[in-house]
Amino acid sequence: MIKTEDQAIQFLTTMQYLYPLFHPEDDPMVIEDYNGNRTFNDIQVKYLNDRFDEVYEILPDPCFVILEDIRPEININMQKFAIHNLKL
Repeated sequence: MIKTEDQAIQFLTTMQYLYPLFHPEDDPMVIEDYNGNRTFNDIQVKYLNDRFDEVYEILPDPCFVILEDIRPEININMQKFAIHNLKL
């Protein structure tokens, strides 16, 4: 269960790393892969819906947090990773 702001931000960060095109307001039941198959099964859908409900109780605008805090940090980390790999 997500009970703190830090946990909510960590959950959103993890979701952005794993499923960067998944939006907090999307219905996970209808998300499909490139073959048209559901990405999440029924158990995963329930889990995601429950966690996002908890996130919305803690953060008034999770989308803002993703755009203003999480995505810029992900981009910085990806740039550092790319530079490191160029040196190898």
